[in-house]
Amino acid sequence: MRRKRLSGRSSAKGRPKTGRHAGKRAAGRRQGRAARRIAPRGRAADALPAAPPAKPPAGSLEAYQELEKTFYLLRDALEAAESFDRFGEELRRRNIPEERVRRIADLGVEGDLHLHSNVSDGRLPPQKLPWLARALGLRTIGITDHDSVDGCREAFREGMLIGVHVLVGVELSTEQAGLEILAYFPDAGKFFSFLTSARSERFREALARRQEAVHRLSLACLEHVNRWLRRQNVPAENPITLQEYDGWFGGRKPYFPGTLCVLGLKRLAPRERDRLKIHDPRTFNTRVVTPFLEAYRLKLPAPASRKEPKSRLEENFSLVRALARAGVPVATFIAHPKELLAKGRMSLGQARKMVFQLARQHGLDGLEVACARDTEDDIRYWKEVVADYDAGLATAAGRGFRKPLLEASYSSDFHVLAPGLATGEITIGFGTLDSRPAMRRGNLRPQMALGEFLEQLRRRANENAGL
Repeated sequence: MRRKRLSGRSSAKGRPKTGRHAGKRAAGRRQGRAARRIAPRGRAADALPAAPPAKPPAGSLEAYQELEKTFYLLRDALEAAESFDRFGEELRRRNIPEERVRRIADLGVEGDLHLHSNVSDGRLPPQKLPWLARALGLRTIGITDHDSVDGCREAFREGMLIGVHVLVGVELSTEQAGLEILAYFPDAGKFFSFLTSARSERFREALARRQEAVHRLSLACLEHVNRWLRRQNVPAENPITLQEYDGWFGGRKPYFPGTLCVLGLKRLAPRERDRLKIHDPRTFNTRVVTPFLEAYRLKLPAPASRKEPKSRLEENFSLVRALARAGVPVATFIAHPKELLAKGRMSLGQARKMVFQLARQHGLDGLEVACARDTEDDIRYWKEVVADYDAGLATAAGRGFRKPLLEASYSSDFHVLAPGLATGEITIGFGTLDSRPAMRRGNLRPQMALGEFLEQLRRRANENAGL
């Protein structure tokens, strides 16, 4: 079987040449060669070799290569398994039982609260997210599909069975490019009861309407991406097919345009990726898909009936307030605020103004800080935004300020298990993860203990519901 090799290579400079190190050098070369092997066309080898006598130093290229190969093996085990027990068998067959996966991953976080399943544009079915989380040692995850809660019950039930706490949520879209609102429901029982009641009709209808709209949008975007690919020297006989698109979601609708970023990137030759400076799905989204979506939405007719609100943003907070009035604890956050700059083309000052406005007018509870998209400078800025808003609470009585903003920082925004891309892919529990020295351990930087944040979230959600 042909195998890909990682581009990163360890330098031979500075290696000791004395005889007593010769065995170590030979073993290290063998281990490095094994660790650099990854799947042909994305497929992993059948198993990792027997555990090495000593763990590579954290942050080293060797440790990263072992981690990357483990993720490809995890992906194959997840694809092959139809139950959690079978998943465990598949891990053992590949010589990566749970305890070894946790040792290799050596996660610095206990939770990841922003994950997507194939109910929206993720790759894994909802019930398999807890399987992956438990194998890695995550004790809490959040399922936050786009404009859909269809996978929440399935993920929550599976998590309860295997000892993984699943925080139920949804990522609500808006018309503003880059602006999405995360809504979390810490009391899953009350939320599920609400969904089965007549009071949830408006909420369910709003999500269904959005899913139908995004499905139509995705089909239109499929044609756009194929035309764009042909202009980038992708052979006309190699388009993204409707069958391939459908297969991503297992025949379940709606389709989501974000998936086209992954499928389209696969068709770009390395030379074209370098020429275009597009090496990861996020950049493909920003450069190819988002401009189309913006232009497409501008062509849509104005709402023809009262059932179609003029603003999704206003509808989002109206739906959230209705949930709170029904006694469902709920809290809202701006997801990955950096996207306001990248996709929304806002300045930092404009993004700050929007945060303040949403908090004052709609009761926004916080924003994601130190998520997978953020650099150290970004983290400092978003924390300053929160601090500035909170500082105004003491002097803003009667001027619309409501409550302090919270910082959500356990947020990878995971979609696809595919580390190792040249500029990194977002990976569960790690954030941006690749072979660059600064990214070999990911870039999630929690701002407080997980238990402390979850308690803050629970208190705020209860307050919003008047509990």
